[in-house]
Amino acid sequence: MSIDVAKMIITAVIRPHMESHVVRALHELPEFPGFYLTETRGQGRGRGAGGAYVSAESDLSYHHTLKLQLVCDASIAETVCAAIARAAWTGRKGDGVIFTTPATSFFRIREIGESEERTQ
Repeated sequence: MSIDVAKMIITAVIRPHMESHVVRALHELPEFPGFYLTETRGQGRGRGAGGAYVSAESDLSYHHTLKLQLVCDASIAETVCAAIARAAWTGRKGDGVIFTTPATSFFRIREIGESEERTQ
């Protein structure tokens, strides 16, 4: 096992109907990183320009979204984010967000299990 600080976790929240566009864009990348999709729901940053949204129990509404997560080399993170953004873009409010987080370590279970098996 080793610590690999040259990895990034990319998380994107996208509209469900844009899934096929985003998946196609990821498959077209020369270094396809693999990904995970989770159905999610949430709320944006507020209602209307400059106004604060005050929720009431009877007025809670959520948007259904997909959360896409992947781990890739830090050197291609910007390219991956750009590909996701281009594919998920509709130009309307609620297109989603993308953010990155450094991955302080990255291990493949298959490889860890194999090395543990050999040492026993």
